[in-house]
Amino acid sequence: MDNEAHSPLLLKKLNTAYLLQLNRPDVHNAINDQVMQKFESALDQIEADDSGLPVILTHTGDKTFCAGGDLKYFSGLDTPEKCREMSLRMQRILERLENCGHFVILAARGQILGGGCEILTACHYAVIADSCRLSFRQAPNGIITGWGGGRRLIRKVGRAKALRLTLGGEKITAEEALRLMLVEEIVAVEQVLERAQELAQYIAKNDSHAIRGFLDLERGQRTLPNKELIELETDIFVHLWQGERFQEILKRFREGNK
Repeated sequence: MDNEAHSPLLLKKLNTAYLLQLNRPDVHNAINDQVMQKFESALDQIEADDSGLPVILTHTGDKTFCAGGDLKYFSGLDTPEKCREMSLRMQRILERLENCGHFVILAARGQILGGGCEILTACHYAVIADSCRLSFRQAPNGIITGWGGGRRLIRKVGRAKALRLTLGGEKITAEEALRLMLVEEIVAVEQVLERAQELAQYIAKNDSHAIRGFLDLERGQRTLPNKELIELETDIFVHLWQGERFQEILKRFREGNK
C-alpha cells in the first residue's frame, strides 16, 4: 500500500506498531469509496502479518478524527441497493479491523462524530484527547448506525448507556465518554499518539502467539456459546504450553533447580 501524502488512508509499519491514518482532514476525514478501498488493502497487509504488532488507528489534522460518511459520496447512493452495498461493505471492513488478529488502538485528537463513533467501537482500546467531543448523531439526521456500530456499542457499554448515546445524539465530552466506558483513556491532545505508541510498545514485546491467543479468546467471547468458549480457551492454553517461549521458561526453571 502506498504511503504518499495524497492517499486518503496511510499505512506505515513501525518497529512496535502499524500506524493507520485517515488522511482527508479537509473533509473531516470522512469515509468514501476511495477510503474503503485503501482500508481493504491495508487490512490485507495487516492480516497477512502474524507478528502480533498492534495497530494504531489515528488521523491527520487535529480538528476531527472522523465525521462518518462523506455526504458527497452518500448523495450518489440513490437506490436502496447502493445504500445496502455500502453499508455491508463498511460493516465487513470494521469486522475485519476488529478481528484482524492484532490489538487495535484508536488514537484521536479531534472530534468523533457519527460513523466515526462506529469506527471507534470496532477498536479494542481508545485513547482520546481531553478536548475531544463525541456524538452518535445518526438519530438527529433521521437514520441509525449503518456500519455495525449500534450493535457493537450495546455490547461495549450496555443497553441503557447505548440507548442514551444513540437516541439523544448529543455531543458528549471526553470525560463523559470515559465515564460511560465508550473510551478507555483521556490524555492531553499533544500526548495522544505518544500514549498509543507506549501501549503498543508494551504489548509488542510479548509473545506474538500469546497475543493472538488472547485476541482469539476475546473474539470467541463474542461469538461462541459458553461450552465452546471453554474448549477454545483450554485448547489455546494447551497449544501455547508446548510453545517455544513457555518451554524455554520451564527449561530454565529445571536447570536452575538441578
